[in-house]
Amino acid sequence: MAQRAGELCHRITIQHKTTVYDEYNYETEAWTEFKKLWGKLDFLSVKDSINAKAAGSETTARLKLRKRKDIDSGMRVLFDGQTFQIVSPPKPDNENGRIYMTLELSLVG
Repeated sequence: MAQRAGELCHRITIQHKTTVYDEYNYETEAWTEFKKLWGKLDFLSVKDSINAKAAGSETTARLKLRKRKDIDSGMRVLFDGQTFQIVSPPKPDNENGRIYMTLELSLVG
């Protein structure tokens, strides 16, 4: 199947929590860069947002990526100065689940 040029047009950063040591040698958790990837980030429409809230979901956006096995719901996404928490495990994409996956995101802050 041919891929359409420009479909994954947003440069995003995936972060994960790691244990680091501060200047007093105490363990603390910090967000560190895991991967920089190309994806397609779409904010939910007003109708979809209302439906998501009615169903008890905090989803505000969806991110389409090439299918990977190393991204999970304990990570977060940075895009255009905004931070998003991944709110559910990756799902196969509706159009082509063998090539792409979709992440549901919630805006943080």
